[in-house]
Amino acid sequence: MPVTRPSAMEHSGPIVVAPAEMSSISFCVLGSGSGGNCTVLKVDEELFLIDAGLSIKQTRLRMEAVGLSIHNVRGLFVTHMDRDHFGTSWPGHVQRMGLKVHVGPSHMDTACRFGVPTSLLEIAGESPETRTGMSVRRIDVAHDDSGCSAFIFEHEDCRLGWATDLGHVPDHLLEAFVDLDALAFESNYDRDMQEASGRPAFLKERIMGGRGHLSNRESLAAIRTIDAGSRLQHIVLLHLSRQCNCPDRVHSLWKDHGGDMADRITITNQHAPTPMLHVTPVANTLFTP
Repeated sequence: MPVTRPSAMEHSGPIVVAPAEMSSISFCVLGSGSGGNCTVLKVDEELFLIDAGLSIKQTRLRMEAVGLSIHNVRGLFVTHMDRDHFGTSWPGHVQRMGLKVHVGPSHMDTACRFGVPTSLLEIAGESPETRTGMSVRRIDVAHDDSGCSAFIFEHEDCRLGWATDLGHVPDHLLEAFVDLDALAFESNYDRDMQEASGRPAFLKERIMGGRGHLSNRESLAAIRTIDAGSRLQHIVLLHLSRQCNCPDRVHSLWKDHGGDMADRITITNQHAPTPMLHVTPVANTLFTP
């Protein structure tokens, strides 16, 4: 990270950002939830996918809806190998297109078993991942047996943090998620809805037991900490449960407890893409004393 960039902790006051046309990183969540997760990440003119849990057809159609082509995707970053994050149609597609699949070390064997050629597998975060020099840092977090990868994507002083499917928020993730310009973070379930649901006890324990998913309140608390050490232009809430969450409850929670962060949230859903969100470099003169 460039040492000339001022820390968010050193200032107070409004953040001044460059115009959207100068954005270094843009992203659009094509769909998020237990039925499939996929996001298109645009770095200058290069396109990548974060997770590939939608079908090839749905990914193509939703990319076209925001003016992008699936044929221009150069690689994938996969948080973990659950089927709602890496679908059955994707091994054949990445092989046909010669796309690199970037995963955490604990997911390499599963990716091979699912049919991804070893020649196309890369451990995420070990080197610059694009011709334009985007750097990617991987942070390992707890989720079920094999864990999950959170990411920081950085390019030209823009930093995007990405974390989903984490059973709790570890200190090392909060320590890594500083000086961010945008954040996408899981907000999976409303605790009251989860406890009142007809789900079996073992499933509730899996979800709420520290290695499953984050509740809305856990997510908000973590994001408040991250925001205090960052300059977040966008806060994107991921992976809302269809059975045990609803956007109205999320909006209400953020309105009551999120302060000015509530004006920056985007709530994703399973069936339609978000707008293309642009992350712009912070202007050289950030604040007036």
